[in-house]
Amino acid sequence: MSSNVFRKVTLLLSKWPLDLSKKGRDIGEHLRHKVAINFPQGETSKVHVQEWSNFVEHLGNIANNKSLTNHPRILKSSATGLSVEECKEIVSTDFLSYVQRHEYLKSVNPNKSTQ
Repeated sequence: MSSNVFRKVTLLLSKWPLDLSKKGRDIGEHLRHKVAINFPQGETSKVHVQEWSNFVEHLGNIANNKSLTNHPRILKSSATGLSVEECKEIVSTDFLSYVQRHEYLKSVNPNKSTQ
């Protein structure tokens, strides 16, 4: 039944908040767009139930940190040496825009400092 799948999808989306620091690149935003396209009539939309059930199950595992729960990290370090918060800042849209702007200014005027 697609109505059951739709309910599961909407429940999953409620667990997956939008990350406004990743505007246009956020997985929550992408998921909501995918659901809107595939469920244009909501519960009454005709979808491939097994495919969407699998989709919901796998994304639910990610949203509920199933792997992290089953395999907790022993160390708090990372390959980069950065904290989780620092990694989040680096992948934010604002930071990436800053880097792109900085690189552009360097390419346009390589002899000037761009700070």
